[in-house]
Amino acid sequence: MRQFIAMISLKSYLVIILIVFSSACSIANHTEKSRLYKLNNAPDELVLKHLHYLSSDALNGRRIGTAGGKLAQDYIVRQLQFDNIKPLAKNYLSAFSFNSLFKSTQGHNVVGYIKGTEFPNSFIVLSAHFDHIGSQGSKIFNGADDNASGTAALLYYAKRLKESPLRYSVVLLFTDGEELNLKGANAFVKQNPQLLSNIVLNINLDMIAGAANTKHLRYISRGLDKVLARDKILALQQQAYPIQLKSGFRPSNRRDQKNIKWEISSDHGVFYRQKIPFIYYGVGNHKNYHQTTDSYENINQAFFIAAVAVIYHQIGFIDRNL
Repeated sequence: MRQFIAMISLKSYLVIILIVFSSACSIANHTEKSRLYKLNNAPDELVLKHLHYLSSDALNGRRIGTAGGKLAQDYIVRQLQFDNIKPLAKNYLSAFSFNSLFKSTQGHNVVGYIKGTEFPNSFIVLSAHFDHIGSQGSKIFNGADDNASGTAALLYYAKRLKESPLRYSVVLLFTDGEELNLKGANAFVKQNPQLLSNIVLNINLDMIAGAANTKHLRYISRGLDKVLARDKILALQQQAYPIQLKSGFRPSNRRDQKNIKWEISSDHGVFYRQKIPFIYYGVGNHKNYHQTTDSYENINQAFFIAAVAVIYHQIGFIDRNL
């Protein structure tokens, strides 16, 4: 009888442990996607809706200067307006143009602003590019991971940070033209020289949803020791999460990507050149990178939701310890 009771107690204990673990890591189950995100209007579902629309065929690959790119801009602006987030300047859209061999192309960054509670004149720039490489004939490069994922996450953070502002002011920078040598981020820096000395940190999101077999969220940082104490940096790196957060990116097996310089591989590179500290979160390149297979159906939805949560936690930790 005592052994039977002990067995029941052990089973009960294991059930409790399982429930607690499942609550903390429920989105880490990569094999049962159909059972995820059933709650109406839950933040998890909202961020997936953002990603789904931004990577849909209707946007035709979101190439800079195209109707699809304009649809993406309009969508981002509507979400910021809906969440009552102000533009950094008079308008959300910040235009820039550049010339190629045969034509001039105009792009538009979308820039929002959330005032900090303690340091309103110092800024954390959260950035993600919304453009992709467009289409070729009937082939649409939807860019679900690259970078509808980062854009969707940034829209989610905008909503959360409006509700619970950081100590530092936040610039929400949705860039255009990243795929063409970081055109949008370069334009932002040129158009806002008065802001640069007050930017404490850039946090850049580019490809955080991965592919079906993605297991690790990766990051690199430069200059973080200028704004965070060493013990805080170590604490930031050693946080326990339901997905693994790893420093550095693996070398690519693709011949055309052997020598990627990750410090300048996305919009954070522009801030790096301005000697502004940055952290860049991503998964690195995978089989769907710049392929038509980079679609909503082929991202790792469970991993993406977990990555969004991990990065949000990191943003809060950094803000509290700057």
